[in-house]
Amino acid sequence: MTQVGPITKLMLKQHAFLNKLLFEFNEIPSKKIDKAKEVFANFRWNLEKHFFIEEHNLFPVTNSQDDEEVILMNRLLQEHKDIMIVVNNLTEELLDGRIPKINKLKPVLFNHEQREIKMFYPKFDKFLKISEKEYIIEKIGDINLN
Repeated sequence: MTQVGPITKLMLKQHAFLNKLLFEFNEIPSKKIDKAKEVFANFRWNLEKHFFIEEHNLFPVTNSQDDEEVILMNRLLQEHKDIMIVVNNLTEELLDGRIPKINKLKPVLFNHEQREIKMFYPKFDKFLKISEKEYIIEKIGDINLN
């Protein structure tokens, strides 16, 4: 079994937290619109923080000399934008008083998450110096998901 590095481990915790919030939202009965708005707003806020962490702490240290890594980073960045479009649409439904179905969001998030976990985060654990990892982990720790 492959050992998970500290950056991957930290980001896995964030993904687990976001998935927990999405699961909680999915379990809300259709009559509880106020609860749905509250839980989804919390999910959205934490998703935005997670994207901010990646885009401001991980993307800048991507190896710009590695074409595959740059292509992957650009793909992940585009996925962030695409995910937020879906999230914005779901938010509009909530504001209109309807609890939206999240079946469009779940597979997009899952595929994005798998790409990050298998192909993106491990590169940082493998190639960054210990001091660089510690600095990134400290910066990530400044923004808590809650």
